Amino acid sequence: MSFAARRLLKQFRREDYRKSVNHSFLHPNQKVNIFKDTDQYNQIYQTNSGQVVTIDPVKSPTSQILYFHGGAFTVPMNQDQLTMITTIATAANSRIQVADFPLLPNHRGAELLEFAKQALAYTVKQALPTFVVADSAGAALGLQAVIQESAGVVGTVLISPWLDMQLTDPQLTALESADVMLDLNVLKQIGGQFAAGLKPWDWADVFDPAHLNVGPLKIFYGENEFLTPINEQFITAAKKAVNATVEVTRFKDGFHDYPLWAKLPETKKTVSQIAEFITSQRDA
Repeated sequence: MSFAARRLLKQFRREDYRKSVNHSFLHPNQKVNIFKDTDQYNQIYQTNSGQVVTIDPVKSPTSQILYFHGGAFTVPMNQDQLTMITTIATAANSRIQVADFPLLPNHRGAELLEFAKQALAYTVKQALPTFVVADSAGAALGLQAVIQESAGVVGTVLISPWLDMQLTDPQLTALESADVMLDLNVLKQIGGQFAAGLKPWDWADVFDPAHLNVGPLKIFYGENEFLTPINEQFITAAKKAVNATVEVTRFKDGFHDYPLWAKLPETKKTVSQIAEFITSQRDA
């Protein structure tokens, strides 16, 4: 990790940043809506419980990115996330389709998953090659949608994914104390809310290679994350899938969702690699 990232890690520990993250997950301000000024956006496609917001950061896009944001399924999309995906889309000469999904606890996990499928189905109908980019909890929604609709997706990027709602792996407890962002019990609580009432057909097992024929897949995460063992299990399964190619970038001591800090050297490397991935897959 860079000096800047190590300095941030120390700052997060000193300030007990995880406490603030826990509060935002458990007591989110769901009145926040960064898309309320509709005149700024090319198009907003409304569904029963969410919306897909179209943004063109470039004049003549040659691909489109369907973006699923993080926030533990409870927190609305924020400006840092919009900045991150806009930077990626600009570097990749892409249109953005933001999956502005409904949130827990007012909506059930099944509704979020159904919206994710609807958002992807809507996006792939547009006349541009489609990529899915998703971070943290958004990665669970994005990946489930891609599993259902992989034929319409050219490539998928997962950033600091949270893919396991049960979080029963015994390794997680030992790693949690070093994680500056995430709390195991909080994620278990929210993951339980998300999983409540899901039917077998709502959720594909992402650790079963038979479900992971999703084409090109690129994964980024930091080794400070206590979710690292889950990521490794998923990567192992994806590499066994018949129709999947997997590229992984790990940053030593990197913290959860580090690309939201735009000035970090690691963020700039990640943006560059995602843009290169999109360009190469689009032109293949």
